Amino acid sequence: MSFKNKNIFCDIDFNLFDKTIVETLKAAIEKYWEQEVKVTLRAVNDFFELRDEKLIKNIDFFSSQIKVEKHKPIIVRLSSGFAENFLDITLQNNSKRFKLSDLSSLEIKILNNFSEFLYKRLKDVLISEKNLKLTEKSEKNVNFLFLVGLKNESMSEIMLTIPLDRIYLKTVKKVKTFTDEDFRTSCATVRIKAGSSKITLDELKNLTTDDIVVLENSDSSKLTLISGEFEKKFNVKVNPSLVLNIDNEGNSQDSNISYDEVIMEKNLWDDIQIEINAEFEKVKMTIGELKQITQGQVVDLGSVFDNEISLFVEDKKVAKGELIIINDRYAVRLNEVLSSKAPQNEEITEQPAKPQNNPKPMPQSSQKTPPNPMPQKPQMKQPQPKAKVVEDEEFDYSDFEK
Repeated sequence: MSFKNKNIFCDIDFNLFDKTIVETLKAAIEKYWEQEVKVTLRAVNDFFELRDEKLIKNIDFFSSQIKVEKHKPIIVRLSSGFAENFLDITLQNNSKRFKLSDLSSLEIKILNNFSEFLYKRLKDVLISEKNLKLTEKSEKNVNFLFLVGLKNESMSEIMLTIPLDRIYLKTVKKVKTFTDEDFRTSCATVRIKAGSSKITLDELKNLTTDDIVVLENSDSSKLTLISGEFEKKFNVKVNPSLVLNIDNEGNSQDSNISYDEVIMEKNLWDDIQIEINAEFEKVKMTIGELKQITQGQVVDLGSVFDNEISLFVEDKKVAKGELIIINDRYAVRLNEVLSSKAPQNEEITEQPAKPQNNPKPMPQSSQKTPPNPMPQKPQMKQPQPKAKVVEDEEFDYSDFEK
């Protein structure tokens, strides 16, 4: 990789600049003025275009290029505010207003001499150019922006541009100050997936409360943890209260559910099958619990979340229900089927249906016209009190079209 593409400030200890360049610059200005000054390092960058530094976009500078034998020059830039204050102090002439655009040859010479004086002092904290060979680092400059001012007076700017290979750089020593145990009780939001199954659009259309959807791709002893791109299966203790036993005649211990209603058989329309996923609502788990999961320990299902779960087709939630276990697989007993359309609040005037002159014949597999636009499954003898369903809503296939 070319050096030009590297981040030169990665892991750099900027405190080193305070102890070298900042202190040396402060001592040089105080020596020249014979007054106490404040010097603060405001910014460090490697911009080729100096105006990319937002702190100096509207500031004018007087620039002095200090030639260095057999090496790249160093540039000292004095802001207009600093140059004016400096000339006031040096020439002791408060009656004249100094402007960078209207400097005399004497004033220019004074500013250039001051810039050379600063460089001579800074040479002691820079790498000597005598033993250096020109390399890619020589072409890379670092810009130091300082705020300088007399005590109790406003600050003004000085900028130094120095080739990178002449600067001492010290990397920060990285020390681990925290361990995982320090955040054991901190919480993270994760998704828990029980499994998935294939379902046709026709089956999806006719889902009703108290239906049971068996998740073919599931294992009742495992769940999947999802957090961002991280995905990991983990072992759980099977909760006996979730197990639904089915006898050999196809009847479960729940007298309200027949075997035909439990298993949703695939029809012959394999080309329009879609995947339906069962996930819990996003849950908060402590870092300690997550660490147990990643270490392969068995997690108590009841201690992490309850058995309320939702069915999703891609990112669209289509139903809610309760997690149960059938024949070592997870299943979802539905207690709410979500509408594909938002309810309409406005009154709708019913229009008489237009007679159809040439009704299309029904397919051979369906000779009778259903009594309702949405076929309904047989009603349960004793519906669950908490079951909810949105009535008079037509299913919209377009929600799942690609």
